[in-house]
Amino acid sequence: MADGWEILEVLSSEEEAAVICGYLESQGVPCQVESVHSHGFAFAVGGLSNVRIEVPTDRVEEARRLLAERERTPALADDVEGS
Repeated sequence: MADGWEILEVLSSEEEAAVICGYLESQGVPCQVESVHSHGFAFAVGGLSNVRIEVPTDRVEEARRLLAERERTPALADDVEGS
């Protein structure tokens, strides 16, 4: 982990990490994805499938709040289907 950065989430998918990191960056929170995922295997291999989302230490609480708000907000597709 880089100096001054803290792990916010540990996921098993680089795609999910990219979506979350993209969301945080769109809200002004710097973000980086660190992965040791090996693409040489057709399946997850223990800790080699871990993907970490890191944010600056002084922005961790803000990032957690943003992700919590995002979880509580219904998806646009849910709103459309419910009309």
